[in-house]
Amino acid sequence: MSGAPLWLRRGLGAASRAAPSKTARLAFEAFRRPSVARRLDRGQRLKLSEAEALLTDAEHIHVETPEGRIHALRFAPPPGAPEALLLHAWTADARAMAAFVAPLRAAGFGVTIPDLPAHGGSFGSGTDAPASARAVRALLDQLAIRPEFWLTHSFGGGVAGMLAAAGLAPRRFACIASPSRLRYITDAFIDAFALAPRAAAAFEGEVERAAGCEIDAVDGLRIWPGQPTEILLLHAPGDEEIEFSEAERLATMPNARLHPLPGLGHRDVLWRPECIEPAIGFLTGARLSA
Repeated sequence: MSGAPLWLRRGLGAASRAAPSKTARLAFEAFRRPSVARRLDRGQRLKLSEAEALLTDAEHIHVETPEGRIHALRFAPPPGAPEALLLHAWTADARAMAAFVAPLRAAGFGVTIPDLPAHGGSFGSGTDAPASARAVRALLDQLAIRPEFWLTHSFGGGVAGMLAAAGLAPRRFACIASPSRLRYITDAFIDAFALAPRAAAAFEGEVERAAGCEIDAVDGLRIWPGQPTEILLLHAPGDEEIEFSEAERLATMPNARLHPLPGLGHRDVLWRPECIEPAIGFLTGARLSA
């Protein structure tokens, strides 16, 4: 959230001292808007444009959900074949996951990649993990599929956690560069905007009302240990957006293992074989190299 415009961060920080309740509502709206966060740089935008060449034979699906109309890319498998669900990061879209499509399809998998609400070709200007999870659940319901193999990046991992908390969990889950808990994200937002204590507390109340639970309940350490899910955590120690310690925290779970990605960053991991190969190997059942 440090990528938010300086004028907005300073403005909300100053206003939070004079009008904490009103500022909290404005801060919550900013929290839910991808347009407020750090924009993709030129190289990242170019990568997404290049990724379109890897997705030319996708079926484009539009589905009405409780969160508005969403768009998804669909590569249907042969009858009875396994299904994979791919979920992108904040400010990205389905194209960001393109490098994983060909190897999954080569292994016989069907692949579904939604543009999460307020991203890509999907409706809206704001969303959060609970809302995005509701939209993804509606998409899967309308497609009548239950993918057992999930691959997510960053914010997509939070969406996956909300799906699992609502009773929809995969058999195998490759989780790339994700925060381990909602508290990590809300604390970073409060710090970035320098919200005064009363405004910060009111902002947290807005987040909890949207989530339908306390912030600390949205925590991978509470959600995933009870799930019938094997988890592979892929994370770069030098990640500039989500600290490596978040992956280390999740790696304490008995059903999770950590695969560090030294020398990589937060966004470039999606295009590098050091990330793609172990993720695909894990999802398809191949043994990871030592």
